[in-house]
Amino acid sequence: MVDELAHALLGQGSFLKPFLNATGIYGIRYVLLAGIAFLVWYARRPEGKLQRAMPQWSQIRREIAYSAIAVLVFGLVIGAISGYGIAPHTLVYLDVARYGWAYFWLSIPLVVLAHDTYFYWTHRLMHTPALFRAFHGVHHLSRNPTPWTAYAFHPLESVVQALGLVLIIFTIPLHPTALLIFHTISTATNVYGHLGYELYPGGWAQHPLGRWINTSVAHNAHHDQARCNFGFYFLFWDRLMGTLDPAYEAKYRKAFAAGLRS
Repeated sequence: MVDELAHALLGQGSFLKPFLNATGIYGIRYVLLAGIAFLVWYARRPEGKLQRAMPQWSQIRREIAYSAIAVLVFGLVIGAISGYGIAPHTLVYLDVARYGWAYFWLSIPLVVLAHDTYFYWTHRLMHTPALFRAFHGVHHLSRNPTPWTAYAFHPLESVVQALGLVLIIFTIPLHPTALLIFHTISTATNVYGHLGYELYPGGWAQHPLGRWINTSVAHNAHHDQARCNFGFYFLFWDRLMGTLDPAYEAKYRKAFAAGLRS
């Protein structure tokens, strides 16, 4: 069944079918994850919110508009890969038996690690003065992020984000269903990072495992300051390269001490 799903989604040899499938999957998944998060955490009083102020509706409308453009860009990239003779040159495979089920499941965390590295370095690059305004400035219009900020990219940044997928499928053998699972994890992580509420427990930032995991507190500080905390899933690169906010753990403790989450 997994292989049949892969064949149905890709439709190699055509542009329109994979473009429509990918755009639909990206869009529906994003609306469900960001929409549910927004309804759960923003249709109530702002107890526990990392920034006390609630966002303006003008910000939310802008975020949704740019997110819709990002979804189209992501769909266009999938359509181009499948419809213009690029797919056969990638490492995407359609038969699980080719590498086995063990690799199928191992490939997902492998791609997460690869994507985290790609995201960290392209994110830092887009924060350089020469590139920030053209590529990343739109995303940072949301200094008080919401779940809809997750895909609120300038079209040029959407291309950069999409190129991460292109690089991955040329370097790591991937089944389309594993890629689908990875993108669901990625989108959920992105929505959580921009949620504006912390979901991990108190003390997580000092936990032997938690100190390496990115949090909503960390990424919220990035949107507020734009000078630190460039990671996506993890804090490995931030800690290694000295770009983690020196006050991160104190801010995490302060959030819970202030009663932002019991």
